[in-house]
Amino acid sequence: MRKLPFVKKFFILALVVTFFGAFSPVQSSAQTPVKIAILPFSMHAPADLNYLQDGIRDMLASRLAQQGKVQIIDKAAAQQALKGTKDDLSSAEAASIGRSLGADYVLFGSLTAIGQNVSIDAKMTPLAEKTEPMTLATQTNLDGVIPQINMFAQQINQKVFGRSGEYAQAPAAGEVSPTSNPELLVPDSMIKNDRISYLNPNFIEVTPEDSLHNSGLWRSQTFREGIVGMDVGDLDGDGHQEIVTASYNRVTVHRREGQALRTIASFNGTNMDQFIWVALADTNRDGIDEIYVTKLLRRNDPKGNTSSRVSYGRDVVWIPVSLGLTMTGGKLQVLFSDEPYLLNAVTFPKRGKVLLGQRMGHNVPNALTVQTSKTLDPDVYEMQLKGGKLATAGRASIPSRCNVFNFAVADINNDNSVEYMVVDQDNRFYVLDSAGNQMWKSRQRFAATSNGFSGKVTDISFNQIDYFFLPSPIVVMDLNSDNIPEIVVNRSPDYGRFLPSQLKFYESGEIVSFSWDQMGMVENWKTRELGGMVTSIREGDLNGDGTPELIASLIMAKDFLKLWESKSTIFSYDLNVARPKTAKAQ
Repeated sequence: MRKLPFVKKFFILALVVTFFGAFSPVQSSAQTPVKIAILPFSMHAPADLNYLQDGIRDMLASRLAQQGKVQIIDKAAAQQALKGTKDDLSSAEAASIGRSLGADYVLFGSLTAIGQNVSIDAKMTPLAEKTEPMTLATQTNLDGVIPQINMFAQQINQKVFGRSGEYAQAPAAGEVSPTSNPELLVPDSMIKNDRISYLNPNFIEVTPEDSLHNSGLWRSQTFREGIVGMDVGDLDGDGHQEIVTASYNRVTVHRREGQALRTIASFNGTNMDQFIWVALADTNRDGIDEIYVTKLLRRNDPKGNTSSRVSYGRDVVWIPVSLGLTMTGGKLQVLFSDEPYLLNAVTFPKRGKVLLGQRMGHNVPNALTVQTSKTLDPDVYEMQLKGGKLATAGRASIPSRCNVFNFAVADINNDNSVEYMVVDQDNRFYVLDSAGNQMWKSRQRFAATSNGFSGKVTDISFNQIDYFFLPSPIVVMDLNSDNIPEIVVNRSPDYGRFLPSQLKFYESGEIVSFSWDQMGMVENWKTRELGGMVTSIREGDLNGDGTPELIASLIMAKDFLKLWESKSTIFSYDLNVARPKTAKAQ
């Protein structure tokens, strides 16, 4: 075979290298590593998500850095170079900052969060070459931010730096990753039947990530207030439901739009008001729900001085009164104010929601307990609106253990007679028959909250104070369409019984469904443990898709002694059940 001259062989070799080099990943010598400037992402999100800014930057840095080959420019230097720039950088501005830092690539982007919906836009732009940047433009939820950023880093490693498969999967059996700590590795024989987390091959996945993105669970944005009351109804007659919340001295009307709640109206109380309960009912039967709020009116000097000065101590009394609101033209209007009743709306079989009211006891006008009839009037009344004023419409026929807040009523055993589900002040759950006789009592505690107030003060020096705590509502629903309702209630941890009344707190709980089986209440299902205190549970259809939802309000406080300074959220579970059908006449 004829040999090619040396010059021709060199020319052909150079041509091949040039051709394939144009389509090859960046190759960097050990002496001159590629430098990447990762700029802080612009954040268009609530302040409590700002931690993601550093988290995204650190995650990208840890996944892109490679000893001797890829160097991440110091975070402080990148932060300093951004001073004086606007929130959202253009490609030209980002490139200019990258060049000032001596970078070969600049990586920048933005994150926008509305409720649980998150949009991520990111670019990895080369500064020396005239090539298109690598981009990430995706929409996900909060749980999906880490996987999306991780995937973007993988794509950069594979397409730009030729590090195929890195971080994409765990090492093969018997192999050890050069970046792993051998002392932390788990033998392959111990994890052969387990799933390995994509975050690190040393992590065994306990809860599959797919289960974190399941449909049927919705969560609102975080509210910077303690939501102690919540109800759902149609306030404007348009056939769509609104959600109403009560915090310290504000009532707010929200409407679900997409994945977030939008505020459409609000009502602020005075600095002498403390709202403790909210309920919706169409009392005047006009097809539009009214808002009924129970509040505490603070007054100084129980001997008769009703000064509006704010003061505290033994000369302060809390007078429970009620407030009525209606929404007109997108604004909340006062129907009545400071009526001497505690109000709630309770659903009765074949009647629907009925507004109930209860007065304070005559002997102790500033206290509420259920242990003594002297502090709470024993009579509960059905209430109605007459001429814009609140009026009684006769006594409610309910057992004496029931107060206006602590019960639900339904025929849970299909005997054509109603039963009463009652939670007492010790948060024990009772089932009573129509005559008030006890049929069942729980061992565990249910519907507990720290929403309440101090009542009668016998001796403040020895902490002899009556405390009254409002339970979270009990929901009656037919979840399996058998025309026999189930009971849905919040189950609370039991350690609160060891604490003094004024120091009770509930940092977790779960929502539970019960049915009656002729022997007692049996548990059907429960939610996962919820991190916080459930203050309300309601049934509704916030997105108007025809699927009933179980809706709850949750206070996410770390310090439950500062209930009103807490953060809250609203969440719901879709209930994939058909509505009960009315039996046809034979």
